[in-house]
Amino acid sequence: MKEPNEKEGAIWKYVVETFEDLRNLIENEIDNIDDYVFRGQSNAAWHLTSTLDRLIHHAKVTGAKNSSIDSFVDKHMDRFRLEIRGRRGDNPSTLSENELWALGQHYGLATPLLDWSQSPYISLFFALAELKNNDADRILWCLNRPKIDRINEGLSQREKLHLIFPDSDDNKRLLGQSGLFSKGPVMRHVDDWVQEKANNTNPPLLLKLVFPGHSRFRKSALRKLQLMNINYSTLFPDISGASLYCNIIAEDYET
Repeated sequence: MKEPNEKEGAIWKYVVETFEDLRNLIENEIDNIDDYVFRGQSNAAWHLTSTLDRLIHHAKVTGAKNSSIDSFVDKHMDRFRLEIRGRRGDNPSTLSENELWALGQHYGLATPLLDWSQSPYISLFFALAELKNNDADRILWCLNRPKIDRINEGLSQREKLHLIFPDSDDNKRLLGQSGLFSKGPVMRHVDDWVQEKANNTNPPLLLKLVFPGHSRFRKSALRKLQLMNINYSTLFPDISGASLYCNIIAEDYET
């Protein structure tokens, strides 16, 4: 394993300047890369935080207090389960709670889930897709699945970080994105959970691959990902994906 630029306990940080350096790091310099799942974010300063955590954080919106978070989450799920009755077509399949969260995630519900992919390059696309007005660094997170499983063995169900592979047909985008979800304790960033639960290990539990956010890097990387057939049209096989694909093409990132 290549020596990182920085070690933060169980989290190792690498900084690269070119797409070629990033690809070499992924393919040649990280041990057992197949053990990892990946998440791209358009700002390297952001934590690994779910939309439900962010919603609860704004207590003026939800009314949730620290002592009533569990109750709030249960009511939030019950409300969603009630509201989708009759909206899933004829004879819908019965969904588990995690599958309901995954369905809600797909349609914009604030959930305790975080999206991940088994493909580093699909995750890299999502880190790059957004056109921003600043040059903030972007990031590819890499989470070690076998290490998560070993840590979970010694934890209560409530404290575990679950990796979820939904098998419902209600979310067809997951297949094209090689997608899965993580679900951890509410109101705890995944990166904070890693620092709390994991010892310093080699290979590390979580990697941070940080790369430039400026337009030159973004345009070059998007062109290379397009050659891999990774774009909105292939990842979102619907009208929304076609629209987003056209928007990126319309940027004319040759200029």
